[in-house]
Amino acid sequence: MTVDGHTSRSSFAPAAVRTSSEKQVGVRGAVAVLGLMAAALTSPGHAQQAPSLLTAASFAVLAGSTVTNTGSTVINGNVGVSPGFAVTGFPPGIVNGVISVADAVAAQAQIDNISAYNSLAGRPITTNLTGQDLGGKTLIAGVYGFSSSAQLTGTLILDGQGNPNSVFIINIGSTLTTASGSSIVLINGAQGGNVFFRVGSSATLGTGTLFAGDILALASITLTTGARIICGNALAQNGAVTLDSNIITVCTTTMASASSVLPSSATGIQGAVANSIDTFVRNGGTLPPAFSSLLAFLSPSQLQSAFTQLSGEAATGAPQAGTQAMNSFLSLVTNPFAENRPFAANRPASPLYVKAVPRAAAWNPDPRLWGVWAAVYGGRTNAAGDALGVGSHDRSVNDVGFATGLDYRVTPYTVAGFALSGGATRYGLSEGLGGGRSDMFQAAIYSSTRVDAAYISAAIAYGFHQFNTDRFVTVAGTDHLAADFAANDIGGRLEGGYRFAIPSLGWPGQSGLTPYAAVQVQAFRTPSYSETALSGASVFALSYNARTITTARTELGTWLDWSIPVDYGTTLSLRGRAAWAHDEWSAPNITASFQALPGSVFVITGATPATDLALASAGVEIGFRSGISVGARFDGEFARNSTKYAGMGRLRYAW
Repeated sequence: MTVDGHTSRSSFAPAAVRTSSEKQVGVRGAVAVLGLMAAALTSPGHAQQAPSLLTAASFAVLAGSTVTNTGSTVINGNVGVSPGFAVTGFPPGIVNGVISVADAVAAQAQIDNISAYNSLAGRPITTNLTGQDLGGKTLIAGVYGFSSSAQLTGTLILDGQGNPNSVFIINIGSTLTTASGSSIVLINGAQGGNVFFRVGSSATLGTGTLFAGDILALASITLTTGARIICGNALAQNGAVTLDSNIITVCTTTMASASSVLPSSATGIQGAVANSIDTFVRNGGTLPPAFSSLLAFLSPSQLQSAFTQLSGEAATGAPQAGTQAMNSFLSLVTNPFAENRPFAANRPASPLYVKAVPRAAAWNPDPRLWGVWAAVYGGRTNAAGDALGVGSHDRSVNDVGFATGLDYRVTPYTVAGFALSGGATRYGLSEGLGGGRSDMFQAAIYSSTRVDAAYISAAIAYGFHQFNTDRFVTVAGTDHLAADFAANDIGGRLEGGYRFAIPSLGWPGQSGLTPYAAVQVQAFRTPSYSETALSGASVFALSYNARTITTARTELGTWLDWSIPVDYGTTLSLRGRAAWAHDEWSAPNITASFQALPGSVFVITGATPATDLALASAGVEIGFRSGISVGARFDGEFARNSTKYAGMGRLRYAW
């Protein structure tokens, strides 16, 4: 794995002892969880990550002045000194590696040691431990600080929380001292190669200390009798490294893939994001610091929440918003009730005919050929996500519009017209995972033909949307990511039915029952587009592929109408509908990739749209002799995982 353009001591391969050359080359949904992330990843520039020792990683011992040994010390790694030139005590000490004295190799190792030391010193502290003993503590991945000296008496536990990539950084202002018999214990996947003690002065390991991690000291390092570094390095910049019958072994560290760190409870979306990161690394990519920090400082459960944020699931809402808006528009222009068409004359003797014109009316057609209307409409859909499987979230979609139309009765049986509409949509995901809105324009041509009690209506419509999306990523700082793009929608609806008059049972007016069937199709296309950062960093910004989502709806149901004469020339009409609809959707997903990780392609799946729905409507309209009518209708769509409520109000004039 490469980080920041350098080779680290870790790889995605199984653990294996590094060769000598390998040693010389190289080596963060929930609000509560996000708070832990912020504590672990506090950096405006997303710069938290494991440092790289580069060539210094292969040196078990590196001193600035001298390396001095007494007794049967065993060094499993290289030994070096620079700019000093004295290495003594080998033998009797044993070096299972290469000794470099004041040569180019040792000099480069010191340069890399100094660079890593300075990098560690610049890390923002997430937890201040000044004045506390490290003994008896259990620490998770993070950056810990002591403004002065640090003491370890007893046992320090470093808990990887199931993430083998967990990084522990302890920044110490002056000295580090361990009491005799002290130890560092690594649990739950923590690895010594990911533990760093930056010491502002000198470090002393007491007799029999069992240590794990890299010590980078500005001055000197002393290991008293029997102290062992079971996995780590003793790297002194300016002073000496003094040994006495010790064992020091450089680390063998395995870098786990992002997908392997996730727990078995990870959702499909979380796994897809992790796999995209792994693919980038396998292809030789260099992870930016922000991505490295996720793997280094977050527990598996925190990674789940982080990957959920990074997925950009909100992008799946745009097609749902556009499709809902088109459904509302098509329903408006193919309204089967004659009161919004010039077929329905004010006929005091027979106001019930709302679906078909009686023969007498056909022989004596309404002389009002033209009709103009205006309407407002809107709706809201709430769809439930699949939190445990796919990992999709609850989604809400709202649409609102104003439409106006003009139609003309071209024959005694047929009316044709066109309509224009403007409005807006808005959608969003639960848990604050983002959303968007659009300004829309829609246009349609429509017609309706009635023969006796039968009718058939048709419409073709086009919709244009200008979308603005935004989401906040808070896994490392706060990044406001947004996108702008245009989308197009084409839809059509064909509907037919037959009205059966209901015999009067003594109530005023007349009523009828109209079974109907309808088919409706749509194709909604979004282009390829990319996010930009309105604030914060853009390292987690996504690019999305172009996508066309198609829907096909079949409806079977019946309308019930009741027309009541109020006075001469005025009719009150009440209507209701019960129906079943079946929707066929193409997959409600979109393909995305991280802009900072070329080739990191993954598929985002949103809340699944409903396929089988129960439809219910209730409406009222009043028509006047003057040719003016005004009405309202309320609709509901109910499915296992979604609910929609919609309404419309309409004013019409015929002449």
